[in-house]
Amino acid sequence: MNKVSRMFTPIIAMGAIVLCLMACEKMDLPEEMGTNEENVNSVLQVRTRTASENDEYRVSYPINIYVFKGEKCVALQTLTDENHPLSMALTEGDYSVYAIGGASAENYLLPSQEDATPSMAISLQAGKRHDDLMVAKSNVTLVDGGSNTLTLALERKVMMLQNVTLNKIPSAATAVSVTISPLWQRLEGTTYAGKEGTTTITLSKQTDGRTWTFTGEEYLLPPSGNSLTIAVNIVTPSGTSTYSYNVSEQLEAAGIFNIQGTYTEAIGVTLTGTITGTTWKSEKTISFEFDESGSQTADHNHEDNKQRKR
Repeated sequence: MNKVSRMFTPIIAMGAIVLCLMACEKMDLPEEMGTNEENVNSVLQVRTRTASENDEYRVSYPINIYVFKGEKCVALQTLTDENHPLSMALTEGDYSVYAIGGASAENYLLPSQEDATPSMAISLQAGKRHDDLMVAKSNVTLVDGGSNTLTLALERKVMMLQNVTLNKIPSAATAVSVTISPLWQRLEGTTYAGKEGTTTITLSKQTDGRTWTFTGEEYLLPPSGNSLTIAVNIVTPSGTSTYSYNVSEQLEAAGIFNIQGTYTEAIGVTLTGTITGTTWKSEKTISFEFDESGSQTADHNHEDNKQRKR
């Protein structure tokens, strides 16, 4: 064998090895692709809307959408706004779809796809406050080769405190706040859980030195008991005084309420206030006054008060 032949022999052998490897790869690839095509044979499109066409029922973003097949979460996608529709390729079968709107990863502890279950818990991160939380859940059946559009009607799961005004607070007060309890602490699926939630709203002192207010959108999960306790905390150099009232009327999710109170020195520390609870089903006005001796319903001849006393 001459020198040229000896040089070409290893090259040909190496080429044969490379061709064998490429052939193996080509044999494996169609089989893998065929398996995926066999499993994914249906399309699920998800749309969201609110439970009413009223503008106050605006959809809260982002919307995290979990898709379950039995107990296993098989898909998780996030809608950031209404201009980005959601479409998923899935296998045929029965699914449950769970959507939670207004829950950002910045404020909430959200399960990953691997950890999610149909009754998964949605709770606040430490030090964070609720957003305009909405949820929806529905079942859907996908058939081989079919396309299904599922519209989820999101329901608001929070109530909103939008204004607190306390008048004629002693000028010596250095801080004023309102504490509301007990509230639900978290969601498990579409139901509430955790009965010992408490929220404290800090008020700001106004230019007259006697009025303290909060104005904004403070979202709260609904009361976890048959009554709700409203406590007003007034801090002065001599200490903290707290005045409480138990609200027996039901305050519901999707309700807006306000607190207005007046401190009356002449009577000896009496605070009179109203809570106006507006749900998208009804409107309630609750009047009360409380002092060192306890609390009682104020007689302001409101129709709601008359109905309460019957």
